[in-house]
Order: sequence, then C-alpha cells, then structure tokens
Amino acid sequence: MTENYRTFSNGVPMSTVSVEEGRDGREPGRQTVAILGSGDYSRSLAGRLVRAGFPVAVGSRDPDRNARFFTQGAAVTNRRAALSGAGLVFVAIHRENYPALQADRDALAGKILIDVSNNTEIHEGESNAEYLARSFPDSTVVKGFNVLSAWSLSSGLFGGSKEVFICSDDNNARKTVMQLAQDLGFVPVDYGSLRAAREIEAIPLRLLPSWHLALKMFLGVFIIFFLYCLYRVVIFRAITGTNQASHIPVSVMNMTFAGTAITLLCLVYIPGIFAAFTQLYNGTKYKRFPNWLDKWMLARKQLGLLSLLASIVHAFLSFMIWSPSYYARLFEQTATPSGDVKYGKLRWSGETFLLFGALSLFLMTVLGVSSIPSVTNAMNWREFNLVQSKLGWAVLIFAIVHNAVYGAEVFTLPGLFSSYTIAVFQLTLVLPAILVLMKVVISLPCVGSRVDRIRRGWERNKPPSRVAAPEDPQEETSLMS
Repeated sequence: MTENYRTFSNGVPMSTVSVEEGRDGREPGRQTVAILGSGDYSRSLAGRLVRAGFPVAVGSRDPDRNARFFTQGAAVTNRRAALSGAGLVFVAIHRENYPALQADRDALAGKILIDVSNNTEIHEGESNAEYLARSFPDSTVVKGFNVLSAWSLSSGLFGGSKEVFICSDDNNARKTVMQLAQDLGFVPVDYGSLRAAREIEAIPLRLLPSWHLALKMFLGVFIIFFLYCLYRVVIFRAITGTNQASHIPVSVMNMTFAGTAITLLCLVYIPGIFAAFTQLYNGTKYKRFPNWLDKWMLARKQLGLLSLLASIVHAFLSFMIWSPSYYARLFEQTATPSGDVKYGKLRWSGETFLLFGALSLFLMTVLGVSSIPSVTNAMNWREFNLVQSKLGWAVLIFAIVHNAVYGAEVFTLPGLFSSYTIAVFQLTLVLPAILVLMKVVISLPCVGSRVDRIRRGWERNKPPSRVAAPEDPQEETSLMS
C-alpha cells in the first residue's frame, strides 16, 4: 500500500488516500493513454508519458503533418484511431473546440477524460471541466494537470512545483488519474468533486497570491518613508531657499530604503508577539487568531525577503555615495593652516556603523537563503527555529545598533528638528524600540512560562484531568515511567 496522496476538499486538508498497487507486488501493466490535440502541451505530455513507459496514441486533425513534432514512441494518428485502444484520454484542446469532439462521442463513451485546459482570465460560473462533463455525459471527466506548463513537462521535472491538483465526481476515476500523476513523478493532490475545478482552473491565473499582503505593506512603508524624506531633505529646504532636488535619486532613496528595510524586519516579528499576547488573553492555543493576524503571520516569509531586498539596495546606494561629503561626522577631521578641514580615517562611530551594518546584512542574507525550500527541507525543527527566530532577532539588534551609532553624537542637536520633524534615523528607531520592549515583556519568566504552557496545550478554563489510582503496583510503575 502507498499512502503519499495529500487529500483536500476545495483546498481544505482532509485525509490521506491509499491507492493499492499490484497485488503480487509487481508494477501493474501500462495501459494506452490517448491525447487529443497536437499543440506544445500535447507534445511535452506525450514525451513525459513515453519516458514513464506508457504507450501513447495522439489524435490529431492532421497526423501526417504533426507526427514529426512528437517524440519517438508516440503514435500520431486520427482521433478515432487514438481512442480505440485507450482508457485514459487527455483532452488537450481549448474549450471552444470541445464541440468538435461530438463527432467522436461514441468513441469517448465509457472513457476517463482528463481535462487539462485553462482560461485566459478568472471568471465565475461553470468551469471548463464541468462544461466538458455536461457535453459528454457518457464519459467520466477528471480535472487535472492544468497547473503544469509544457516546459515543466519537458524539462524532466527540474524546477517548479510538482503538485498536480485533481478533482472528479467519480472516486475511482480520480484515484486512477492520481496514480497516473504519481507514475509520472508528480505529487497528486485530491481536490474532491468536479466543482472544485473552478478553483483549480483559477490557480494558474493568479499572480503571486502569497505575496499580495507583503507587497502592499512594502509599498505602504516605502511611500511613507519616501514622502517623509522628501519633505525633510527637499521640500522644507526649498521653502527655506536651498535646492536639494538633485539628491532625490540617491540620497533620498537611500534613506527611504534604509527605513523600509528595518521597518519590514520589525513587521516580520511583530505578529508573533501579537500572537503570544492573544494566546495569553484567550488562555488557550485552540482559539483561532483574528483573520488579519492570521494573514499577517502567513506573510512573514515574504516580508523578510522584501526586507532583504531593501537592505541590499540600501547597502549598494550607501557604497555609491560613501565619502566625507555625505558622512562627514563618521570621519576624523583636522584643520589645515589655511582653515580648511582635512578628512582622515574613519572614527570609532564610522567603523562601528559599518561593522554592524555588514553583520546585519550578512545574517539577513543567511535568513533569506534558509527560506529556500530545498534548504529548509534539509534542516530539522531546532535548526530552523534557531535560524529564523534567534538569528532573526540578532539581525534586528545589529540593525538597531547600526542605525543608533550613525546618529549617536547628534541625537539631540537642535538642528535635527529644524523642519519640525525628527530625523529619519530617529524615526526608524521608534518601531524597533517598541518591538524590543514587547519582546522583553513576553520573555519575562512570569509571562514566558505561561506562554510556553499554553503552547504545550494548557488551557486556563479547562478543569484539571484526574488519573484514577491504579490498583496494580506494576501499572503504577508504568504510569510513572
């Protein structure tokens, strides 16, 4: 028995499906698989089936012309001849061409039709697979393989997801196609009834669905910092008679990316703190988080990667303008006899500034690399927790020090508040300071121990369970052990 099918019902995890292989332990015989259509997808699918050991018959409107495009081992013929000896039929044509199959309606009767079509845009109502099932009621329709591109089929499964979402109203047909997907080297995912085809057909049309919230937060933070820096550096100085517009492309953008990077890093760890306080308030871990917090926690990986991107851009722009003209207070200064200022080596503040900036960028890169699925799968839970949690907080502390050292000597100078606002480096320290304070509170023994108990299953309002005293002394020993 094999038990490697993950089963879903309309996307919700349900149970594990077991599929029985050959009763004698040998691989079952390969049945002929027919493919209707001779486009790029059909050619790639035929090649994949042939490499997996399946006999393949391709039904084409012009077999003489299209045969040379298919791999050796795939028989290219007309539709009726291809259907004659096949039990599984891939329908690899567009929805508008389904009526053309009515001429072969009798040949399709009793066969499993695998609909691999997609739409050009997301729409409500009947799916392509449901339309196909309604058009051919004597056949069994299964939706599947539509999330795979022709390139992924022909590239030997290197790169991209290996999941194949499958649904059908017939359980046996669904299991048969899931077995086929597994034989081809994919991971079949059971989506339930054919109505789920509406969801499956929408999957290839979605653009970065898991990045929507993170990108919105990134753009929001970036715009806020850009407008703030633009006001301090350009607009206010223009009002006072100084034109600094030429510094927008690098200086203003550099400060914007710096503030965006550390703020996004804070937004990675804030939902975890909120989740801990929510569990403390509820006194249990078995109550769902608010919807906004749940979505925020699911976006943490993307927020971290966007923070890394902003940090890299900030480091690159800082390198471009690294000179005493921009960072004068970080360099040693001596007066010449002529009254000019001569800049020497970096001062302690400059070297410390660079040290913690480099450390935070390097460790953040390690965090980014560890989020790659292949790297994540190679780590156990303790290693993953050490990197993503402990190392992540170290990155935040280093970034705070990097930022604080930059303005340590001028933190309270009146000139910083001339625009009736605080400096950018001061603004970027506000949220990290609040986050660190919340982390300290949640780490206190009186608070942290309660959070740990809740996460191990303790509930505040649950009555303590009582274990009856065993009459057999040996039973008591086994309970104690």
